[in-house]
Amino acid sequence: MSEANVWAAWTLRSHDALTAAVAEVMPPGLGPRDLAALTLLAAHEGCSADWLFARIGLTQSGTVRLIDRLERLGYVDRARRGRVLALGLTAAGRELLAAWTAARDSAGEEVLDALTADERRQLTELLSTALRRTPRARSVADATCRFCDWPACSACPVDESVEASP
Repeated sequence: MSEANVWAAWTLRSHDALTAAVAEVMPPGLGPRDLAALTLLAAHEGCSADWLFARIGLTQSGTVRLIDRLERLGYVDRARRGRVLALGLTAAGRELLAAWTAARDSAGEEVLDALTADERRQLTELLSTALRRTPRARSVADATCRFCDWPACSACPVDESVEASP
């Protein structure tokens, strides 16, 4: 048995389940990057477009277009705070994010259903260990958690791997 094959198969199975969950809740024309932006905005209310673009894998201008689209659809609002436009979610944005969280959790249950409670705990511990041992910058850590339910993760293994700022 190849570790790489098992890892790839598990990763693809998980990815397929997440992709199906995204398709289940997202309105036409929106996708995973839009969800990532909404998730990050919910966890970092009042952040700027500059903060967001480093975490969702778009250029600065692409991020502005994404924010413009989400604002037009009623999911994001902007408020001037000094010289910065602070971003936040509207009630509709929070509603969409709640639907996503439920769909993501359901997808996780589907993928993990074959494991016993003890095996799930073991898998969670192993994955947490791997995440803790992967050093990363703050923006990369935030990008890693772009689909997470941030309030549900009180001891984030990704946060534990953030390198100290120079």
